[in-house]
Amino acid sequence: MNPVAEVLSTVFGVVLVGAIAYEIRQRRKRLRDLYNVLDAEDKQVVADLDQMVASGLLQPYGAN
Repeated sequence: MNPVAEVLSTVFGVVLVGAIAYEIRQRRKRLRDLYNVLDAEDKQVVADLDQMVASGLLQPYGAN
């Protein structure tokens, strides 16, 4: 294989991997927006609130 073909193959491979990574990132973002997935910090806050409800410090909304 000549050097030009090797360079073209390498460039094409890098572009292909970049395009796949971009597509995966876009799909993950769309799914997060669709399902409103909590990130790690939000999950910790929710866990703390659930623990406070379980211990009786807080009452769930509408539990009057």
